[in-house]
Parts: sequence; structure tokens; C-alpha cells
Amino acid sequence: MIDHMDSIVKRVTVVQGGGDTRRTEVIYETERDDEDDSPNFKRLERSMRSMLKAQLVAAQEAYQRHLDSAERGGTAWMKDAPGNFWKAGRKAVREMRKSMPFGRSHDDEEDEV
Repeated sequence: MIDHMDSIVKRVTVVQGGGDTRRTEVIYETERDDEDDSPNFKRLERSMRSMLKAQLVAAQEAYQRHLDSAERGGTAWMKDAPGNFWKAGRKAVREMRKSMPFGRSHDDEEDEV
């Protein structure tokens, strides 16, 4: 049972007595590993993953838009290239916003007009 408690409970304290005679005793405390002293990078890693995913979405979108423009023939792909990259970038920004842990800022509302 103690092995199972390690993953759930950090400390168990028993309070005995009452009034002025009250005393506490720690009867169980998890052993601290050296890993507990290291910083927790979970949020940073999750942010990095979402940023990379957004870049992947932008690259896929730009590639598909280029293929669609090139399919039309001629020099359409050259004329469409700046707009294709701009639209693909906007899609990546929207993808990044989905993963943001906090609300939207006022600047975000202006971009969507």
C-alpha cells in the first residue's frame, strides 16, 4: 500500500489532542529525489511542440496552395506566391492560438477583420 501512496500522497500528518495540548506528527513523507529539484519544463515542451506543429501546418498549406496555383498553368504560381505564403502564415498563427493557455489579446481581434 505504501508504494501506491507514493504516487498520490506527499505527506501524512496526524494531529493529536486539542486546545493547548495539541501536537502534530508526520507519519509518512515521500522521499525526495534529485529530480524534484530540477525545473519542470512540461509547459515549455508543450509550447515547443505546438509551435512546431503550427510550422508544419504552414508548410503543408503553402505547399498545397503552390500546387493549386501551378496546376492552373503559366505563371500563375509566381503571381500567387506572396498571397499563398501570407495565407499559409495566417493559418499557422491560428493554429498557435488554439494551443495558447490564456485568452486572446486585443491585437488578435484586428487580425481577423
